[in-house]
Amino acid sequence: MSAMAWTSEELNLVARFRQGDDSAFDRIVAQHSAEVAAMANRLLGWPGDVDDIVQEVFISAFLGLRKFRGECRLRTWLFTITVNKCRSLRFRRRRPLPSAVAGDPEAVAGPSPGGEKTAVDEETFARVRRAVQALPQKYREVTVLRYLQGLETEEICELLGITTNAIQVRLNRARAKLKEQLGDLYEEKL
Repeated sequence: MSAMAWTSEELNLVARFRQGDDSAFDRIVAQHSAEVAAMANRLLGWPGDVDDIVQEVFISAFLGLRKFRGECRLRTWLFTITVNKCRSLRFRRRRPLPSAVAGDPEAVAGPSPGGEKTAVDEETFARVRRAVQALPQKYREVTVLRYLQGLETEEICELLGITTNAIQVRLNRARAKLKEQLGDLYEEKL
């Protein structure tokens, strides 16, 4: 395990879990479940599936943690499981996003900090959310991970198993598609 990749708390929790302390896993769940849920919500765009995905992620983590090699941070590993579970669910269902997503502002970006938005802000938010959801999966994933989850390029590389160049290409193409769909918003912001 790389000492630079792991925090001392992560090392301690994993070591305790491997020694049979199940409360260490409870702590891992408590620390990471909100981020895992937010990512699943943003990738799926359908809040009804999020709880199931979070449960599947942590079941997989529980079963795999004893064999986890520690080549990346625990958080990155959990995010990788999340992305894979979301991909599997979308593949199994192969359905377009439900129209109910259009009415749920938390489906992509989550609630606003202040909770008070004007009608124009809500409409803009909904347009951006729909545009992100309409992106092809490989562009949507890097967009969500970079801009909504705030992950660094290196962490996205580890998580998705692709090169920095591939990430930059996907982000550039995603931005171009978003600009195409949201061009008038780009003009307003300039």
